[in-house]
Amino acid sequence: MRSLKFVPYNRLGVTANIIVDSVPIESTVLTLSHWPASGSPPELKADLSAEIVFNFLESDYPRPDAEAISNNHFDEDGLVGLFALLNPQIAAEEKDFLIDVATAGDFGTYKNREAAHVAFVLQAWTQPAQSPLNSGVFQRPYDEVTSILYEELLPRFSNLFQRVHFLEQYWKDEDALLEWSENAIARGEIVIEEHPELDFAIVISPGSKEWVAARPRLAGARWTHQVCHQYAVHNATNCSRILVSDGKRHDFYYRYETWVELVQRKPLSRIDLKALAARLNAGENKKIWRAEGIEDIVPHLSADAKATTKLSTAAVKGAFMEFFSLST
Repeated sequence: MRSLKFVPYNRLGVTANIIVDSVPIESTVLTLSHWPASGSPPELKADLSAEIVFNFLESDYPRPDAEAISNNHFDEDGLVGLFALLNPQIAAEEKDFLIDVATAGDFGTYKNREAAHVAFVLQAWTQPAQSPLNSGVFQRPYDEVTSILYEELLPRFSNLFQRVHFLEQYWKDEDALLEWSENAIARGEIVIEEHPELDFAIVISPGSKEWVAARPRLAGARWTHQVCHQYAVHNATNCSRILVSDGKRHDFYYRYETWVELVQRKPLSRIDLKALAARLNAGENKKIWRAEGIEDIVPHLSADAKATTKLSTAAVKGAFMEFFSLST
């Protein structure tokens, strides 16, 4: 295998390439990805694309005659995989930590808190209001933004993950909400009720004004993440169907793990939720609930944030449980 270089996905052309964490193109000679139907070699498969890359590097799998590596989107799993191909020795020495970073980014779970911090820093790079990049970068087409992020971060990544404690300005707000959420779960103030036979968990949070006012805030965060940091939720339950409720608002989502091809754990299949949305709307006597398509990466079923639901947490939970019981 030749010395590899990163080439933006949309500029690969006929250059022989290895694709990480996405889908191949005509000139691709090897795909290392957990995406569905990506064509990755079965003997290398793992839950994360980064793990697939490490499996490739540690195996006797034939080295293809490739010049370039690439990815069609930017995220932590993709960055770790590309970095490992470009820097196999450093990556091997930091393998467990790097896989933890990729896991935090893709699945919202972590073992080492510093791995979570690295993921938070990488997420900050993608947000115009927080990113060290000029805000004008984010006015460009998505494929250009993706290329710039990889071109800027691949040479910086080793320094970044080894010195993440110096980058507190980029991770402190996320970490404050994570700490608060984990403590609230530990004290029983936020309750996670699990139904493993349905692969279903309900996250029940207080909804009082005092509670909401005391909660750390994240600008631009989705409501489900703001109520209880998803890393705290996902570290506390293996269930892949998650309903979040504070008694006033309810929001359900399928975890990302249900979209990719997993090897170690097999979540129950996604079920189209449009019929359940119609049932919930019937209970409201108005159309305020909407189900996103199950082909979406992380699809939600939720009520309009500006609407007032008359359904209690118990009623919504019951509707979901009956629906899953009849459909599973």
